[in-house]
Amino acid sequence: MKRFGFIFLSLALEILAAGPVVESNLPVIHLQVAKQIGSEPKVPCSVRMVPPNGLELGNTGALAGLIRYHGASSQGYDKKSFAFTLDSPTRWMGLNERRQWVLNAAFVDCSMMRHKLSYDLFQSMSADGAKRFASSSRFVEVNLNGRYHGAYLLMERVDRALLGLLRYDSNAPNQAVIYKAVDHSGNFSDLGHGGYEQREPEPEVRQYWGPLDDLNLFTSRAPDSKFFDPESGVASRFDIDNVIDFHLLVLFTSNMDGIDKNFILARDAPTAAVPKPKFFFAPWDYDATFGRNWEGSRVGPTEWISSHLFDRLLSNASYRQRYRERWRQLRERQFSVERVTRMIDDNSGTLGDAAKRNERRWKGVDGPGPGQLSFTEDVKQMKEWVAARTTWLDEEIARRTGR
Repeated sequence: MKRFGFIFLSLALEILAAGPVVESNLPVIHLQVAKQIGSEPKVPCSVRMVPPNGLELGNTGALAGLIRYHGASSQGYDKKSFAFTLDSPTRWMGLNERRQWVLNAAFVDCSMMRHKLSYDLFQSMSADGAKRFASSSRFVEVNLNGRYHGAYLLMERVDRALLGLLRYDSNAPNQAVIYKAVDHSGNFSDLGHGGYEQREPEPEVRQYWGPLDDLNLFTSRAPDSKFFDPESGVASRFDIDNVIDFHLLVLFTSNMDGIDKNFILARDAPTAAVPKPKFFFAPWDYDATFGRNWEGSRVGPTEWISSHLFDRLLSNASYRQRYRERWRQLRERQFSVERVTRMIDDNSGTLGDAAKRNERRWKGVDGPGPGQLSFTEDVKQMKEWVAARTTWLDEEIARRTGR
């Protein structure tokens, strides 16, 4: 009952609050909070989405929930990301019904599309029986307590439901797992699970590091004869096609932080039908891509990115052949310069005037601190960088794998 009262109070405050409520070409999310938002603990909020031009985009009523700042180093920026959990699941803008959502600020990404572009690319690499999981997302604008707060990317959280994993079963000895690499120790060359966070099962319910510890023991210590054994080797532990696609996404986007941290590693629970499920990757945190580093500085198109796991795999002739052929397939379709340029243009068109409003609200970033990089210039640089990157990767992958 208290939570319902909070919603009605929030809506009244929104009407009376100073400052314009933007009329947007994008859906607008109205956030109301009565307490200061921080990284922890979460504070009560109400959330309401208003679609543009009367479009029907899902639940448009006020929803109660809890909110906090999202991210790690990004919390040091003026424009912060949010994570909120609703009291009940809702479906917005064709995305999956869920309670947990992320509003990504993309402060260092003046184009505001690097996350979306990367995740959409990975999803497009799916095939029948070989889905490539990544967060689906939509551009929105945000009003916070009645004041315009900028353009954001509404994102699904990568969790058990999104990855299609079995629910936790307290009676089962083996569980589905999700681990997130959070620092550069996630390179598969060290023992144990340093550098990771456990996401599934929920760590408060059960600490469950055995699958990851076993995997890191194998990848870091197994001799080549065991590592590449056709029955019990790396292909029995990893979905190799997923591994190839993930590494090629990291390389294509030049995600400087995405190879040994800032990725999701998951594996389903064993079943009678699949007694030995395999680990697979899902991408996360892709603002440091397409010619930009994590703090906004420019990155050239000629960086090779790898880790202990990927280096070991590329030492094998059969793997190199599969890797080379997959690159050729992707370059003809998903990674063609024309297609990626069209995706960039489509995102620019969707953002529309919201990009200008966001620029007026927040400073851009060009280098290690706030600068004057514009949305238009960043998009231009991205397109030029994609063309240069693909040209270099064509030659570099051919050199490393054989023509």
